[in-house]
Amino acid sequence: MKTLPKTSWAWLLLIALCCASGAAARKSRMFSRPAWVGTTTSLIRITKVEFTDTATILSFHERHKPGWWIRIAKDSWLLGDDNRTYKALRGEGIVLGEQYVTPPSGEGEFKVLFEPMHRKTRFFDFIEGNMKGAFRIYGVHEEGRAPKVPKGGDTFVMTPELERQFFTADTACVKGRIEGYSRSQGYSTMLFNRSEATTGETTPITVDIREDGTFECRFRAFHPEEGDLLIQGKDFYQSLTFYVVPGQTTEMLVKKDWDVVYTSFPSGPFGRNRSLEHDISELCWYPYNELSTDADSLDFKGFTDNALQKMHRRLQVADYVAWRLGYTPWERHWAACYTRLQHGRAIFGYQAIRHFFASGEDWALYCDPANYRFMREMPCNDVSALALSGLDNFMNHYEFAPVMCCKTYQVMTPDSVAEDDAYMMAADTAIVGAGEPSLFGRMVVLRALASDLINGYNGAPSVYDSIYQNRMAYMDREVLREQAGRLLEQARRRNTLTYALPDTEGGRLLRRLTEKYRGKYVLIDFWGLSCGPCRYGIEHSKTMREALRNHPDVDFLFISAEGDGPEADYRKYVDEHLSGEDVVQLSRDDFNRLMELFNFLGIPHYETLDREGNVVRNGLRYEPEEGFLQQLERLER
Repeated sequence: MKTLPKTSWAWLLLIALCCASGAAARKSRMFSRPAWVGTTTSLIRITKVEFTDTATILSFHERHKPGWWIRIAKDSWLLGDDNRTYKALRGEGIVLGEQYVTPPSGEGEFKVLFEPMHRKTRFFDFIEGNMKGAFRIYGVHEEGRAPKVPKGGDTFVMTPELERQFFTADTACVKGRIEGYSRSQGYSTMLFNRSEATTGETTPITVDIREDGTFECRFRAFHPEEGDLLIQGKDFYQSLTFYVVPGQTTEMLVKKDWDVVYTSFPSGPFGRNRSLEHDISELCWYPYNELSTDADSLDFKGFTDNALQKMHRRLQVADYVAWRLGYTPWERHWAACYTRLQHGRAIFGYQAIRHFFASGEDWALYCDPANYRFMREMPCNDVSALALSGLDNFMNHYEFAPVMCCKTYQVMTPDSVAEDDAYMMAADTAIVGAGEPSLFGRMVVLRALASDLINGYNGAPSVYDSIYQNRMAYMDREVLREQAGRLLEQARRRNTLTYALPDTEGGRLLRRLTEKYRGKYVLIDFWGLSCGPCRYGIEHSKTMREALRNHPDVDFLFISAEGDGPEADYRKYVDEHLSGEDVVQLSRDDFNRLMELFNFLGIPHYETLDREGNVVRNGLRYEPEEGFLQQLERLER
């Protein structure tokens, strides 16, 4: 065998090392069993991650209803553990920005390629965007190697001084521009359904969209708050979430794909920036697909324990996202409060459904304060919760939970109401375990006061003045006392039988629609084809309305909005159940203005105008003919 000189051996060794190095460079690294900290979707999951020299490749498995579709935005990106962003390059088996239709099997596979991340990447986040329903998968890692959130950092504490700043009443403003807007798209307004959680009041506010796509909404706010601008046209619906601080302006640019870019953020101790750019609300919910399954298989205690376990896992997700995206201490605190509240709402939702079918021992469970210990995990004494959009719904559940309503009065007197209030506050104290009623408990009393003043003040002012004075004893914060005083003043101003329509766009619109009814009373029925209670009222009043068809003193007007179901179904229903009646179908924009005019959010809703076109505060309602005529006689006196 021929030997080689030493220099030849050295060259061969060098060539072998280079080849080995090249092979190593070509060999990709991967997460073969990817896991993640949290996700906003159950429709797609990552099955493999490959790190190559030219791309980071994410393999996806999609599960959806056959024939339905999803879309992955062109602007999707990855946030690496080096805090750099890596843009999407292209899809394989899917075209970015276009619809991906679920195969007949209900399952599909595709890949998305991103700019190459470094080979030692330990974890990353997949972020599609900030539009509603965007896919976001946080903390993607190899199974068993989850990222750890660093301990420490500043903690937000609501000091007395900060609480005084929190309750600074002033004008709040949200404004922006919708990119590529045109009136031909079929809408020219947005609706802000504003909720005041302390009192339970809801106020629809119509926001006009100018021809250039700009809009502006101003309203008086008592503290920082969230809201949604609802855009609805014929066969079209979108929702834009915003956050405002009194005395400041929040600005947004709405992209063509409905991704929201904030161009001006609220500042100060309650300002938000990163948590608006990267909203994590969908990560904080009790997953809907799990909720129905759990509710069917668990009893009240089991469901409560399960919900709290899920809540603590999602609090860890919120911690991770807050760390990754650089939330301020206030934003981290906001995210934690939101997470707790959402899981509390899930428990109340379970209880609300089940208690209607409960009896005996089961009913006793829902009336026992000991079974509401989950409330001790809620921000019951933290005014920060007032900045959360879901608080009004939560408070509605708490206010009418069986544990707060097991004792009721038969006659509305100051003493009977005071006894009931004392019962509720004792229940709240036992539930929260703080030795005195919680902020949420006191808000229950304030919300009851708001409802009672609206529904009964005109009939017995002196009685309700006394009820107001008794309830003021529970208002331990200045903001609660101010709200209570405002409610009483409103009730006193409403102490008339009728009022004139205001000179607003909604008022002028209704005058045009009802001009021909002058000299008659007219019952206006706001309804919709998809509303079961609406159809029930229409169908069960048909005999009475036909009997009164030619009555000289009363008539009926039915108003609905376009886009509520197929046009053919609407016409068929009108022909069958509203034949011979005055039926008007308005654009969603005009219907929004009437919602704002009469301050209603849901249908059916009924209003009555008198012979001069004034609004009757306690108007007509559907009843059999004899009862309806008695109502009419009462109005004519």
